Amino acid sequence: MKKASRLLAALAAAAMLAGCSPRRPRSVLWVTFDTTRADFLGCYGKKSARTPTLDRLASEGTLFLDAVSTIPITLPSHATMFTGTYPLVHGVRDNSLFRLPESRTTLAEVLRGRGFATGAAIGGFPLVRGSGIAQGFDFFDDHITIGLEDYKGDRVEGPKPSYFEERPAPRVNDAILPWLREKARRPFFAWVHYWDPHHPHIPPPPFSDMYPQDLYQGEIAYADQSLGALIDALKAAGAYDDTLIVMCADHGEGRGEHNEETHSMLTYNSTLHVPLILRVPGEPGGRRVSSRVGTVDVMPTVLDFLGIPAPAETQGRSLRPLMRADHGGKQDATSYYAETLSPRLSYGWGELRVLFEGPYKYVHGPRQELFDLQQDPAENRNLAAERPAEKQRMERVLATFLARNASAGAGEAVHEADAGTRERLAALGYLSAAGEAPGAVKEELRSDGDPPQDRVVDVNLWTTVKDRLSEGDYLTAKELALELVSRDPQNGFYRAMLALAHVGLGQNDAAAKVAEGGGKVVAANETPYLEVARRLFAARQDDRALALARRIVTDRPSAAAHFALAEMHGAKGDREAMLASLQEALRLDPTHPQARMALAIHLAETGEEPRAEQEFRKLLAQNPRHASGRLNFGTLLLKTGRRDEGVAEIRRAIELAPTYWKAHLALLAALVDQGDTAEAERVFRALQEGCRDAATLDQAREMMRHS
Repeated sequence: MKKASRLLAALAAAAMLAGCSPRRPRSVLWVTFDTTRADFLGCYGKKSARTPTLDRLASEGTLFLDAVSTIPITLPSHATMFTGTYPLVHGVRDNSLFRLPESRTTLAEVLRGRGFATGAAIGGFPLVRGSGIAQGFDFFDDHITIGLEDYKGDRVEGPKPSYFEERPAPRVNDAILPWLREKARRPFFAWVHYWDPHHPHIPPPPFSDMYPQDLYQGEIAYADQSLGALIDALKAAGAYDDTLIVMCADHGEGRGEHNEETHSMLTYNSTLHVPLILRVPGEPGGRRVSSRVGTVDVMPTVLDFLGIPAPAETQGRSLRPLMRADHGGKQDATSYYAETLSPRLSYGWGELRVLFEGPYKYVHGPRQELFDLQQDPAENRNLAAERPAEKQRMERVLATFLARNASAGAGEAVHEADAGTRERLAALGYLSAAGEAPGAVKEELRSDGDPPQDRVVDVNLWTTVKDRLSEGDYLTAKELALELVSRDPQNGFYRAMLALAHVGLGQNDAAAKVAEGGGKVVAANETPYLEVARRLFAARQDDRALALARRIVTDRPSAAAHFALAEMHGAKGDREAMLASLQEALRLDPTHPQARMALAIHLAETGEEPRAEQEFRKLLAQNPRHASGRLNFGTLLLKTGRRDEGVAEIRRAIELAPTYWKAHLALLAALVDQGDTAEAERVFRALQEGCRDAATLDQAREMMRHS
């Protein structure tokens, strides 16, 4: 009887289990660390790493020991992750010159179609909304330039002026957390992107003190701490236990291996091997998968755990079966593709296409390379000459892969960047006149052009020059820039960096000779040469400064160049020429704030108050946080007898820029004129407590004496 009862109970329990569906995650949090090598995390064996959040996440989930990225560049790598397709299909091959087409289906779009709330916050310029990566997100915060403008609305260069705009990980958290808390009770998909580990490395204290000799490691630790804060918020909202968490990097960093300091030029595993961790509710923790996987696999894996079919175009595979039964260190039959076309697109050099298959890795380009990764994981021994049969076999497999997977729709990703973006890219050294047009990409194996392996040293050198300029080490920057110019005398970017080094050293004459001795002004050197012209004008070399400014507007007719010329004409008292330059600047760029305000002020000073008011209103409609515009508009309103409106504008200027003491002084004058003694006393005390400019304080005291 007892045996029968136990048997019946067991059968009943088995029946109940058979009738239950496996537990599925309710929500998804995907965190991408930019430029992060797997071997710099504690969970991957780095003993000096301070990555407790990631280590804990790995202990609760599955860590993939051999995950490879498709491309060592931010935007195309993220495009692969979120579409589950290779660049051959989604078409994005580099930053800014491409945009993820609307025709591609992203994870966010799939999940939004299933009722998920979708939100994202990003930390770096390549992933802003215009990149196309935002499709499918109901909430997408890419306000990375907040804090980079002064009260005039002018750009204020932060500690990393020679690089892409960014915001630190805690500010990314600030952007996503209100949305996350609001949506925590319903299924959500949240994507958070931390840019911090990207070059250059300037972590804040205490991370800068923890790793004074390796600031890259400090940046990773800083991002790890921010992820910890994000997970704590998820727990506090009661959503952690039901949320699938993905942590992945878009690519790694060269750090000098194979002569590459940063990334994008070469395809060694220093930049293609990435960390990948999946923490799935209901799945055991502490698993370590040794089989090779790809970032192309993550999107279909997430959908598999959610019980949602992957789109038909998906090329990656679900890693769910592999997570439950790894192959014990054996390589499975899955091959992976990777590439970098950036050397050709940016500089006109050769391109690299890669095939991972079994223990081998084949790199096709001007110099073919074959590596046995099991015997030579550091990729130090090129076997292409020693094993020609294997090299030829893999070349055929790679050529077949390209032919079978190339998509006619990939061309939709080619994006004609706006003038400002192209100028920004050129000024950062990411574009040169020798680069190939994005639309000329051919899905075939090419061996033409300089081997990127030979030219990467040039990239390292100009990267170092940018670093030295950012740090104010102008002497070293000058010496290195001279070497670059000697290698390529007419390279506009190299000459621009040399001119900036001279300017930093106060060598205006030498900077002018660099600007005057080059060829046609191009995007890469326009802004530095304008700075040279301004320095010459400030040094009272008016004719030389005006000649350089006129050459710039002839070669590169931009709003910025015409505004600089207008400033010089105005300082010389040539109002007619100044007005003509301002009008030309606004014709080229109707949203140029400095030119619009200068025109409004000019009209106000020449008695054309109605037209001046129109220009101020245009300025403030386009730039509502332009504190200097608010102050000057308020001054005009006071002048025309509209005191309440004028005071309101000046108060708004102070709200926008609390240390804008000129606005405090204008408010004090208006209050004294109105006879509002009590309020004037308050403003005067604020000036005394905060302002350190003696002339401003003297003016304030004089006003109060006459009140």
